[in-house]
Amino acid sequence: MRVARVIATVAAGLGMLWVATPPGSADEPGAGFPAVAAHEFTVAQEELAAAVQCDSGARSGRPTVLLIPGTGGTPDEIWSWNYEKALPAAGYGWCTVALPDRALGDFAISAEYAAYAALQAHRVSGRPIGIVGHSQGGAMAAWIAKFWPQVAAVTSDVIPIAGPLGGSAVADSLCAGGECAPIAWQMGTRSQVTRAFANAPVPDGPAFTSIQTMQDELVLPQPQAGSMRGGRTIMVQQVCPGHLADHGMLVFDPVAYALVLDALGHPGPADPSRVDRAVCAQATLPGFDPAGYTKFSSTVSALMFGLLDTRNWVPAEKPLPAYAAPYDR
Repeated sequence: MRVARVIATVAAGLGMLWVATPPGSADEPGAGFPAVAAHEFTVAQEELAAAVQCDSGARSGRPTVLLIPGTGGTPDEIWSWNYEKALPAAGYGWCTVALPDRALGDFAISAEYAAYAALQAHRVSGRPIGIVGHSQGGAMAAWIAKFWPQVAAVTSDVIPIAGPLGGSAVADSLCAGGECAPIAWQMGTRSQVTRAFANAPVPDGPAFTSIQTMQDELVLPQPQAGSMRGGRTIMVQQVCPGHLADHGMLVFDPVAYALVLDALGHPGPADPSRVDRAVCAQATLPGFDPAGYTKFSSTVSALMFGLLDTRNWVPAEKPLPAYAAPYDR
């Protein structure tokens, strides 16, 4: 029963990743994408290009943020009712990337989509970009900044929100029986992905701010699971003691958003001392659209099917890509 409860928690929490792009606001995919070394991508560039959308603010040269969804989510279910509304009001443009198979497949393949999207966000805006990701998307944001030098070169801030940077004990539990979903293997605390990420050098340039909550039921144990060498980990409870926010709530949390803006608006990582404590009295980030909750059920269904359907389970973690393998030690 305990394992069943853990799996149910995964379905209820990890699934809180949601985004919809307003009709007519997205950049046409595929046009004018940056030239990249072919050996760095195994996915056809046409497919990578089709997964990226950018709003008019990004196309007009505003400072731009790439938003990466997490496990089970799509850009049409996650960011539209929170960050896609709040960022433009704060003077930022945004781009999103749709990860293949709702980010339930190979982490390394999804990372190619995210890396390509980061390069496109920079090309579209003509500025250094910020990268924000939730849950697995947060780990992916940090991964592409570490392993793609050209991404690090055009990025000012990497901001994982509830990202399992050190892996998660919940993923370990899911795989305790010897078989589990591919992404569960890769998000474990002892996985090849987690070890390679920990051992890879932190690039010069981007500032890394990991925003976490002590009430996270999925990224465990905290703060270790949400921390990385060379980055600053900030619990929302450091800003607002006793603040209520679980894993999924961080995607619309006002304190997390205030820390994101602080990181984007200053050199280096976010600093909790700069955040106005008035945010502690707010229920959500600015522009929050409660109707967006209706999209949550699709994410939860996809997550449950992807993690719990035994037909998707595999007996071992997928091999690392060649560029990361030397750091698995």
